[in-house]
Amino acid sequence: MKKIEEKCNKFINKKMMLFLLILVGIFLLIPILTASFYAHPSADDFNYGTQTINVLQKSGFFGLIAGVLNTVKRFYMTWQGTFSAVIVMSLNPAVFGDNCYFITTFFILIVLFLSLSYLGKIVIEKGLKCDKLTKWIITISFFLLMVETLPDKTQGLFWWNGAVYYLFFFSLELFLISLLVKRYFLEEKTLWNAFLVCFLAAFLGGGNYVVALQQMILFFFLNAYLIFKKKDKSAILPFVLSILSFGVNAMAPGNAVRGGALEGLSPVLAILTSFSKAIEQMVQWTSPLNLLVVFFIIILLIPSYKHIKCKFQYPLVIAFFAYCIFSAEFTPSLYAQATIGDGRLINIIYISYHLFLISVLYYIIGNIREKCYKEKVFQKSSLENMIKVVKSNACAFFVVFALIISSILIVNKGDMTSYQTYAILRRGEAQVYHKEYQERMKILHDDKIKEVEFEPYTYYPTPIFFVDFSEDKDSWLNESAIKIYHKDYIKIKETKEDSDHE
Repeated sequence: MKKIEEKCNKFINKKMMLFLLILVGIFLLIPILTASFYAHPSADDFNYGTQTINVLQKSGFFGLIAGVLNTVKRFYMTWQGTFSAVIVMSLNPAVFGDNCYFITTFFILIVLFLSLSYLGKIVIEKGLKCDKLTKWIITISFFLLMVETLPDKTQGLFWWNGAVYYLFFFSLELFLISLLVKRYFLEEKTLWNAFLVCFLAAFLGGGNYVVALQQMILFFFLNAYLIFKKKDKSAILPFVLSILSFGVNAMAPGNAVRGGALEGLSPVLAILTSFSKAIEQMVQWTSPLNLLVVFFIIILLIPSYKHIKCKFQYPLVIAFFAYCIFSAEFTPSLYAQATIGDGRLINIIYISYHLFLISVLYYIIGNIREKCYKEKVFQKSSLENMIKVVKSNACAFFVVFALIISSILIVNKGDMTSYQTYAILRRGEAQVYHKEYQERMKILHDDKIKEVEFEPYTYYPTPIFFVDFSEDKDSWLNESAIKIYHKDYIKIKETKEDSDHE
């Protein structure tokens, strides 16, 4: 038995853990990516694609560029100032063909994964001096947890307009944070790095207000730190660019139009309310599964403490600082509409919460470790012995951890993205929805048919379905598609239940 145990412990090493994690990741992503081929545009996909689709059909690539600029101008004057976001939203995959919409899910997953892996390379591998295997295990674990437990899977993974407006810009913010760490804390300064930092600062300022506001807060504290330490002051330029970009965004005439249709909180009340809303969401999101993965990541990071010089002297300050930045993410939507926002916004706040949680826990554990050494609660040799015990029983720890994770996943499988997509594929709901959508497109592309009344879909498969056209032919949900396909009107036929209700 002892020999078997020794062989098992040797077998469960980081390479094997990474290999198993990749297999699990592939297994989980297959139904998600398969389901993406049955997803289709809706609502604002048509609204923001009106000019780009029409122009692309008539004038080709250069006409497409003109269409994008016209879309930015139209929304800037009539609805919202987020010029960078409108550029991306006007280029949804359906612009290039009815069957290209699956690119939405692939694009978002790839960009999110790349941003997390680059953040891991800069912070975990270079900053904390961890090996590449540790970096990849942490990156993949965190990525899979976020994809599986995303609060709003539809608006985060299968609906272009909602996904790129928030998750894409949030991913770019992670790239920006990585570049800032690389430049100002790892002292790796290049002209390319400086250009990317300035470009992203300006581009993100024209995106959603949560990311735009958060990056300005980060730039403010970064510059305060650099000035206090009498270091490089080059971070002032991207800070100024982010402010100017946000100013162009915020001063758009369209914001006043949109603001007139919504009733929000006063600036002071929005800020105060954001602190309480942050606590509410923290409690809700601190689930057993999430905590297990977070602690798993922290355990993998423990050996890094011996490589860094930080004394971890201010845990309360760091925790409060992280809490304030996290709370600030709720402020824009509370100010604009007196709510914490739609699911597409909650998605990025959810991911950032877990990044803050890991960072704060790592710092607090570092503080406790330093105090224990200072007070001689235990010696460094004691910690090394503890690590040896864990390694010598790696197989048992791994099996117990895997069983707990598996049990939680089985119990909560209905909330997981992989299971939800697998379920609609197994029941055939996604396939029926896709077939009926294609039949609708034949009618929309038929120039002879001018008055369109669709039967409701047989299924509304969650999470790949977002919203249908309206029964009211004058609804905004229908107007943009009418312009794209040159119809007199488009509407959904009233069901018998609706008629009876009336």
